[in-house]
Amino acid sequence: MTTLSQDHTAENLEYDPLNPAVQQEPYPYYKVLRAKEPVKWLPSLQAFGVATYDEVDALLKDGITFSSAQFWPELLGEYDPVPEELPMISMDPPNHVKLRKLANKAFVPSQVNKLKDRSYQIANELIDDIIAKHGNEGEFDWAWEFTALYPVTVIAEVLGVPTDRRSEFKVWVDLVLSAANRAVYGPERLAKIAEAKVSIRDYFEDLYDDRAANLGDDLISTLIQTEVDGVQMTRNQVLSMAVLLLIGGVETTTNLLGTVLVELKRHPDVYQRVRADHSLIAPLIEEVLRYNPSVQIIFRHTTRDTELGGVSIPKGSAVMPILASANRDESKFENPEVFDIDRKIEVPLMSFGQGPHYCMGNYLSRMEARSALEVAFSRFAELDVISDDIHWIDSYFARGPHTLPVRFKTA
Repeated sequence: MTTLSQDHTAENLEYDPLNPAVQQEPYPYYKVLRAKEPVKWLPSLQAFGVATYDEVDALLKDGITFSSAQFWPELLGEYDPVPEELPMISMDPPNHVKLRKLANKAFVPSQVNKLKDRSYQIANELIDDIIAKHGNEGEFDWAWEFTALYPVTVIAEVLGVPTDRRSEFKVWVDLVLSAANRAVYGPERLAKIAEAKVSIRDYFEDLYDDRAANLGDDLISTLIQTEVDGVQMTRNQVLSMAVLLLIGGVETTTNLLGTVLVELKRHPDVYQRVRADHSLIAPLIEEVLRYNPSVQIIFRHTTRDTELGGVSIPKGSAVMPILASANRDESKFENPEVFDIDRKIEVPLMSFGQGPHYCMGNYLSRMEARSALEVAFSRFAELDVISDDIHWIDSYFARGPHTLPVRFKTA
């Protein structure tokens, strides 16, 4: 639980991504890392953490030295829903390029723009449900009654996934991604993660069978019929791609929309401006992506002995580019610890990565967030986070509020 006004003394603490206190409020620790030890060995994860912009940028763009092949296995371990097949996010060129071209067809701006009207419709339908349940004013949980359902419904349109069990998707995704913390969990929590892994796998196995028998114009049907270098994609390749796109499509936008309201709670002057002028929603989203991004950290592994930031890194080492720290690098962003929607950003944000694995869903996520907030701010005359105490999800990899009770009144 984080108190927004809490005075942190990270200078007196050692950065450990698995420390719950660090996960709840990591930014003071990142600041110390950048100043004192920008490339640091982290014993708890047996990895080198990389905190500064230039070093993060360099390693993400060097896919030869810093391989993605072990990213997904490192992150999820035995809790990967489709362990038989490396997902696209853990492939290095040239195999990565071939699959990315296939999946990217659904995420280019021209295709995403076709979903724009539908995204407004989905947001309105969810708000209709909230009003039907809670009346014209009262309280509801923004994280679970809106942000957990909205992006999964949009990505379902892309994948051709039925939405009848969409409320379960957020639970499954949170649990599977929390496997990154598996080293510090007890048997009860690990059993829940294992159950979520099986649920996701079973769901997509059934969906594959249904699509194979009833091909449509959705992405899963397309993947089933697609050939790569003259060879049809295997069942497990399709399952792996579908699981990856669901997790990516749900988690990032869900957490982004939750964090936007948190930052508006923290910065009421900004909130007043955005409520009065919806054209400020786009720069608001960009500043949230910089200041408090949904993905904090990713993994790479070295294919040779190398050096980064003056630190020697042996071949086969795990390296963690800390994206959220790079976004607050003092050498790239003026007053980086200040939340400023008017700032002129002159370098690419690291929020969606860089290099060959730059997130292909970035345009979709931004579009979804803009549409959702436009609808929410139009439909609700009041939409205010109730408490200063924010319980962030249990992860060093992903960041967003686990729950977010809000007080609302319809317009």
